[in-house]
Amino acid sequence: MKKIFLFLSAISFVALSSCSSNDDGPATNPAVTDILLKRAVYQQANGDGLNFTADYFYDGNKLLKEQYNDGSFSKFFYSGDLITKVEYFVDGTLYTKETFAYNPAGKLTEYRHRFMSDSSDDIYTYTYNSNNTVTRTTVGLPSETSTMTYTNGEISKEVQSNGNTYVYTYDSNNNPMKNVTGYAEIADAVVGDYELHGRAKNIISIILQNENQNYMMNSFIYNSNGYPTKVNSAAIFDDSSPNNTEYLTVTYSY
Repeated sequence: MKKIFLFLSAISFVALSSCSSNDDGPATNPAVTDILLKRAVYQQANGDGLNFTADYFYDGNKLLKEQYNDGSFSKFFYSGDLITKVEYFVDGTLYTKETFAYNPAGKLTEYRHRFMSDSSDDIYTYTYNSNNTVTRTTVGLPSETSTMTYTNGEISKEVQSNGNTYVYTYDSNNNPMKNVTGYAEIADAVVGDYELHGRAKNIISIILQNENQNYMMNSFIYNSNGYPTKVNSAAIFDDSSPNNTEYLTVTYSY
């Protein structure tokens, strides 16, 4: 598995309206800033049974709450226009907490995740280098690093200290969270097992370059404003397994 970040409220997000099936078609109205995701429905064909519905609630363009159909929910906290904390509740009890710290330029410098039953945080720090790369370091044991190259604001390559190199390609459309205040700044930290969206665009493929293997392939359907209404994702999580590909479909409503 490539990454294990447990942002329970942001695997990614989408329901059906007038759409186009062109994965890389131009956005008809990319300047629209009041389009916000209202509901996402996740359906996994196999694997761990990732099947749930998430509803999103806002104050303006700030995300306040993500409500799940099993009664659990996530609350989002801001400082200015930056998301600083996400709390996830199960049966009314705080289950996990995530916190985000930034430099004066508003760039993420630290991401912490904690299961409230544990005594310590999982900590990831971010260092911004002069060659348009960002180094993410896992604090503690095992200590790991990833160096991410950015092209047009999105990760184009990630080189991990374990020797793996991943190459990303994107569409030219809008991702479902594009207009959510503060989301772009944490987007690369809060990915889940399925990587569907970047900071502003949607991920078409992730290739494990050193093994010349498709790690993740995503096929999107878009509405007339260039936002996805549906994605079908195929992910290879375990090369040693005879059934190593898992499939996820997400539909989005705005």
